[in-house]
Amino acid sequence: MVENGNVKSVSVSSAEGPRTTRGTGPRPFLKWAGGKSQAFQELRQFFPNLKDGQTYFEPFLGGGAVYFGLSPKSAVLSDLNKSLVFTYQAVKDHVEGLIAALGRLPPPASEKDYYTARTRFNRLAARLSTLDSSQIVTFSALFIWLNHLCYNGLYRVNKKGGFNVPYGFYRNPTIYSADSLRVASEALRSARVMASDYESALEGAGRGDLAYLDPPYDPVSETAKFTSYTSSGFDLTQQERLSRVVHELVDRGCKVVLSNSPSDRIKELYRGYRFERVAVPRAINCVGSRRSAVEELVVIA
Repeated sequence: MVENGNVKSVSVSSAEGPRTTRGTGPRPFLKWAGGKSQAFQELRQFFPNLKDGQTYFEPFLGGGAVYFGLSPKSAVLSDLNKSLVFTYQAVKDHVEGLIAALGRLPPPASEKDYYTARTRFNRLAARLSTLDSSQIVTFSALFIWLNHLCYNGLYRVNKKGGFNVPYGFYRNPTIYSADSLRVASEALRSARVMASDYESALEGAGRGDLAYLDPPYDPVSETAKFTSYTSSGFDLTQQERLSRVVHELVDRGCKVVLSNSPSDRIKELYRGYRFERVAVPRAINCVGSRRSAVEELVVIA
């Protein structure tokens, strides 16, 4: 246990994707860098129970492991990544069509198949706001398919917003589970899912509500930088802005749990709040034996 600088560390794992199991409950249908599927069992102790009428907010949705693990009755889920949000909306509203579209894509595919699909995906992404419902389903199926075949399940874009992660060279990858998608769809029906900046998404959070914030982490070294989930990135200025939003949420009576790196800058930004640390294996290496554990900071406010 850590309060105001006194730290207790616990070890967890951070793999995320359809192979993760927690009984028959909802679970992530995407692989996601920094995902919290395995870490959730350790993280859940830091989340207070929500009462009727209270809402859960998660504005850096990613793979959604914490949302699916908590399964709150009311939620606002958001992400600045429009491709990700459109895919969640397709799972929520068009799951049977999505499953059918996934079934029409090549089974565990060649490198050529992958890059052909990636080009098709980026063409649809370039006019995402104009797609009809059938095209959205096709786009979302491609998102899920590429996610499970790309290198380490990364989502990275170039300056023009094009998805540019290379082929992952997996043996017998699991692309999707129809049953898991249906369970996720049912869970998402109690949530509002939107593409939004985190500050806008949190505007409605108030007394008794709960916000979980899992932003791109403050790098502990220059080589640790990875902020290109969207073309805008997430730098120190954004970390400072986020800390101001957290302080405002606390002033409004909203409960906050935040994950980040244990950098000196992050500890200073959240000085005065309760700190916990968890040790999580790195997921960004295709060789499992090279995935050394890293320490993450949990801020509870």
